Amino acid sequence: MRNWKIGWKLFVLALVVAALPMRRAVAQGTATVRGTVIDSTSQQPVGAAQVSLVGTNRTTQTDASGVFRFTGVPVGPVTVRVQSIGVAQGSRTVTVNEGETAAADIVLQPVVTTLSQVVVVGYGSSSRADVTGALSTVQASDIRNTPIAGIDAALQGKAAGVQITQNAGNPGNGISVRVRGSASLSASNQPLFVVDGAPVQSGDFSQVGFGGQDLTAVTNLNPDDIETITILKDAASTAIYGSRASNGVVLITTKRGIAGANRVTFNIYNGWQRAEKRLEMLNGPQYVAYMAEGMRNDGYTQQEIEDTGFGIGIDDQFSTNWQDEVFRTAPVRDMNLGFTGGTGRVKYFLSGSYFGQEGVAIGSAYNRASGRANVDIDPSDRLSISASLALSRDVNYRVVGDNTIVGVVANSIAEQPNVPVRDATGAFSTFDSNGLQYANPIAIATFDQNPTSTQRALANIEARYNLTNWAKFTARAAGDQLVLHERLWGSPLVIDSNGGVGGDAISGYHTGNRFVGEGFFTLTPWASSSRGTLTATLGASTERNKDELNFVEGQGFSSPALHDVGNATTIITYDAARKANNLISYFARTNVNLADRYLASASLRADGSSRFGPNNRYGVFPAFSLGWVVTQEPMLSPLARLGSIKLRGSYGLTGNQGISDTAYRATFGSANYGKAAGISPAILGNPDLRWEQTKELDLGVDWAMFDSRIALVVDHYTKKTSNLLVSRPVSATSGFTSFTSNVGNIENRGWEFELATDNIRGDGNGGFSWQTSFNYSTNKNRVTALYQDQPFTSGIDGINSVRVGEPLGAFYTIRFTGVDPATGDAQFFDLNNDGQINTDDRVVVGNPQPTYWGGFTNTFGFKNIDIRGSLQFSGGNKIYNGIRAFADDGGFFRDNKFAYVLNRWQQAGDITDEPRPSWDGNSLAYITSSRFIEPGSYARLQDVTVGYKIPTSFARSVGMQNTRLYVSGRNLHTWTKFKGYNPDVNSNGSGSNLSLGTEFYSYPQARTWLVGLSGEW
Repeated sequence: MRNWKIGWKLFVLALVVAALPMRRAVAQGTATVRGTVIDSTSQQPVGAAQVSLVGTNRTTQTDASGVFRFTGVPVGPVTVRVQSIGVAQGSRTVTVNEGETAAADIVLQPVVTTLSQVVVVGYGSSSRADVTGALSTVQASDIRNTPIAGIDAALQGKAAGVQITQNAGNPGNGISVRVRGSASLSASNQPLFVVDGAPVQSGDFSQVGFGGQDLTAVTNLNPDDIETITILKDAASTAIYGSRASNGVVLITTKRGIAGANRVTFNIYNGWQRAEKRLEMLNGPQYVAYMAEGMRNDGYTQQEIEDTGFGIGIDDQFSTNWQDEVFRTAPVRDMNLGFTGGTGRVKYFLSGSYFGQEGVAIGSAYNRASGRANVDIDPSDRLSISASLALSRDVNYRVVGDNTIVGVVANSIAEQPNVPVRDATGAFSTFDSNGLQYANPIAIATFDQNPTSTQRALANIEARYNLTNWAKFTARAAGDQLVLHERLWGSPLVIDSNGGVGGDAISGYHTGNRFVGEGFFTLTPWASSSRGTLTATLGASTERNKDELNFVEGQGFSSPALHDVGNATTIITYDAARKANNLISYFARTNVNLADRYLASASLRADGSSRFGPNNRYGVFPAFSLGWVVTQEPMLSPLARLGSIKLRGSYGLTGNQGISDTAYRATFGSANYGKAAGISPAILGNPDLRWEQTKELDLGVDWAMFDSRIALVVDHYTKKTSNLLVSRPVSATSGFTSFTSNVGNIENRGWEFELATDNIRGDGNGGFSWQTSFNYSTNKNRVTALYQDQPFTSGIDGINSVRVGEPLGAFYTIRFTGVDPATGDAQFFDLNNDGQINTDDRVVVGNPQPTYWGGFTNTFGFKNIDIRGSLQFSGGNKIYNGIRAFADDGGFFRDNKFAYVLNRWQQAGDITDEPRPSWDGNSLAYITSSRFIEPGSYARLQDVTVGYKIPTSFARSVGMQNTRLYVSGRNLHTWTKFKGYNPDVNSNGSGSNLSLGTEFYSYPQARTWLVGLSGEW
């Protein structure tokens, strides 16, 4: 409570101080200012440019013809300033006389966008030149026509400091997004997503485990509706969002209407996909011979080998490539239709979209239909209103896979290749009919059904009122409702899976509701001052979250045609729950620009969360930053020949509240005895539970040179997180074994580089042009403190560990030292020299987190042709290839084996790293060790697009304009030493903080080719 009182007093004090310069308005004559904004290179009008009257809060946008207009402008000298992405800021001063219209046409020069653009920041926007924090931007053109479901995947390789892991390749899969590394053990490590100023739900609402194939709410957001994405990375940029900002903030701005003639835009593409890679496995005869060799090595007789099913010439008559049976060429399509237009007072943007993607594995698919309406109304010169409504419905057909040994993809790798898909009767092969080891993957895909539907509504209304020329009040209300329904059907026709229980059905609902209400003042008291600019933001917000879920599972169905759980004879699992959490906040920020060379920003946010106990319910999160434009300093004027150089520094505190709603409470739960109702203690409470806190120092430089044709941004950060929210052990004599407490620290350090170059600038008449963008990031993550410095493990076979001095999730197992040339057995490092190999010999053998990553994009233009290509890379990490525990185990399990096991040891003196086959496991090849840890570094040709702009004369003859035909390919080639499908993987899913870098029968990624057409009329 004390922190809340301090935050409230600071908020009131800032509001009073900022209001001191108020002065009484004086009645005077008015006039109109009208102008047209033109691109100097193309000589074309610049639509949707932001136009402001310097010294006031009045802003507008140019229409499609580049025209803007201000009415009711006081007579006298007036300065108009124009900002737009891709061009340098421009301004013009004109003198207006009462009752007249003054012309203020402005010509803008194109520049590299990195340091010139207008960027969205928390609770406002700013020119990049005035920003003193660390941020990255991604434009709509960077993610357009990308054949993926969610915007999070589209960010991969596009922004420095932002690491994206695909986890798996199934359509609509949840993506891991990390901004400047992982900073929490048990709270969320995903960033905060903000759409048109309102924080939205972005977590996984699924109740059913599909291995690593989780569902995140970010996938519901339609990439076709997005105008810009800004990623806030350092504390100075994110602290305005306080308790949810330690993992970074992703600000998404959707498209708005442009005044002028009504326009209809369309974009449609159709493509096809295939699995990027298929694993090389043994064929039927090779498999039988290899398994027979393993039995002979262990002393089995020929008769015993044949009786087990490995008779050469007997059991090798079939050779089934199960991957060929499971994988297919699958279509992907996207259709988007937009409507925009309006007058100077009313503007609108309407869109409708359909995205459909069948998976490369049979039985999987993702479909989404969505619509959006954005309306902007200016009832008067003082009042502006913006309203948005987005509706979507998606259906995800998942197949069991990732982190499972029973699934369509998993079984296509594991099944014996000497067994046919169907038996002699034409039915699917089973264990009883043909000795098939696992459930037939073709039968699973044919008979099982797992549709998950999500319906979502995002609504937002915002009103902005200019109280004076330098004071504006903004009020915003937003709602986010998500309803997810999961229906799973395990058919009894899949004999080796659900046949024994007569079928299995699941039905689950999960509803998430969020309401956000905000109000804030934007003050510019130095609007008419020659000293510089001062902008203050002061406000408050409230957020209400409610979740409700239910779940029921039944078994035993009278007919395979009856799929609903209500037809089950036995209900085996049921659950239901309701939960809620609230957040109330007060925030203030001040930005100062003196003489365009001295920049400063300071912010303060006080948050109160119902997720924390009464002793620490409120947290205060301050931040400040400084900037110095060195080349504007008179005494350093010779440096101006080098371009524009700005030095930046920031420091601040952010928080993390991504835990359960009742973590601090001592709770009771049901403990029924037969039919007698009862309760018992469930959670040990902790009223002292507090926020995770991240302190971050950032030092950076922005350098634009050669007439802004080269722009370089460099940042170095140190990010230290303390008070980690962890479930730590307690004595069992308390009646509990653990409770949530604040224990431990994590540190992330790294460098970020962004380089944008305008290599060859076009002449505006179809001349050759070439632009390049490059980003490179490094991050070193390590755990610096734990409860009594006690390490613990996670993941498959405890392969991941959390220990002081090591990166989060470091691989911890015994070290493989090679194959004994004399015996062919695997050898391991005996740490304690006791002559035995066991868990006491485990050591850290690798880091699952990439230590560097980035992207490289080139864009070319010549006449009507444009070409764009992107390369994405990541490295410095290792991957645990858990498939090898069954497919490179020396024949200990009946699973099929990787083809490279044929390089095994066969006789004394053989030098190889592949142990001899052994049916009894005597070669120790099956033991989890560093032998299964592989390099995770890769470089990928992410996408290549070739476009052709149809000549205007022809397009107009069919009533269209700006018509473009394009061909695009994605995920075209990956260079890596990793032996699995793809190194961009974690089979534990996007919500995993500790079990990282694991490949365990993941769904492969797709290589996609598509053809599309876009235009307008």
